[in-house]
Amino acid sequence: MKPQHIQQEKILIKDAMATSADAYSFAREIIKQLNDQNPNQNVTLLLSRATSKADLLISLLNEAEIPSKKIAALELEDGFRQQQLSYFVEVFEEKDGDITSKLFNPENLQAVNRDNLLLWDQSGKAVIELTGGENSRISFSMIKQEHPALSALLQKSDNDHLFNFSIHSLPIEDQSTFKNILMIPLGVLIVVIMRVLIGLKTSGTFMPVLIAMAFIQTSLITGILGFLLLVAVGLFIRSYLSHLNLLLVARISTVIIMVILLIAMFSVLAYKLGLTEGLKITFFPMIILSWTIERMSVLWEEEGPKQVMLQGGGSLIVAVLAYFAMSNVVTRYLMFNFIGLQFVVMSLVLVLGSYTGYRLLELRRFRPLANKEK
Repeated sequence: MKPQHIQQEKILIKDAMATSADAYSFAREIIKQLNDQNPNQNVTLLLSRATSKADLLISLLNEAEIPSKKIAALELEDGFRQQQLSYFVEVFEEKDGDITSKLFNPENLQAVNRDNLLLWDQSGKAVIELTGGENSRISFSMIKQEHPALSALLQKSDNDHLFNFSIHSLPIEDQSTFKNILMIPLGVLIVVIMRVLIGLKTSGTFMPVLIAMAFIQTSLITGILGFLLLVAVGLFIRSYLSHLNLLLVARISTVIIMVILLIAMFSVLAYKLGLTEGLKITFFPMIILSWTIERMSVLWEEEGPKQVMLQGGGSLIVAVLAYFAMSNVVTRYLMFNFIGLQFVVMSLVLVLGSYTGYRLLELRRFRPLANKEK
């Protein structure tokens, strides 16, 4: 008598064969059944016995006499840190004497883009073998750089020198961090231009820069919606706290706790609704958001909702402009590879700091004079 799991594999293969025309469609049918939200009893038992979906898919393909192999690959993304290897299954098919292959992700039915993959291992063996230890873990960090081959070799030899203080001599993970930090002066320049020359009011001096940094992590639309949602709910909660006559430190501390709870609640809700973009709301600077809510609440009580809308809208406009400047591929490349541009930005800030003329939005005050002359 055959073991139960072999019988279940044969049933699963038979069902997939009935709805497939070639090796690729067969693999898609198997992946579809493995990722079904309501799997049947055979799939549930096979998944409970398998170490991973990739290994189970390989086993089923081998049982169906379809050549395949397991591949460990890295998904290339600029500035990505602590990334784990992703496992794919390469399926082969022979047709008219030609052998072709396709990569499949055993976790979903989405097409795999080979252009963004670095094939790390194709042997199917363990990536690391550890003796005398436990809980081993491998992670990868990456950063995109463009160098001629000769320049890269020369830089490699220079980086070994003790007195090489180039930012490129840092570990990849730290370079990725600095790639974002070095964009902050550009956001600061946008804030100075908008406040000094345009006269736009913002809630806090450099809060828009930090919000723009959060937008880079979350994407623009998700970031704006998350910011508006958190501030609106935070203002509602803060209006209740004002009736308790709390001290400033206790009030701010309470707002911080409420912001953290709101972010956790919105993240869980987004996950349950299948909105994976909503999970990125955790990148928002919680302390800055709490101070923003406190400042807007006080402004609401002292000067009314109009000023709250003006300063809140101004902050959002500056944050969006800073986001476009800081996320641009060209500016990120220049600011990271040419550190001297930081001094250029600082010089522009110093020049703007000595400006004492009219701001653009202040010119509205002279509109009655222009109407009189007419």
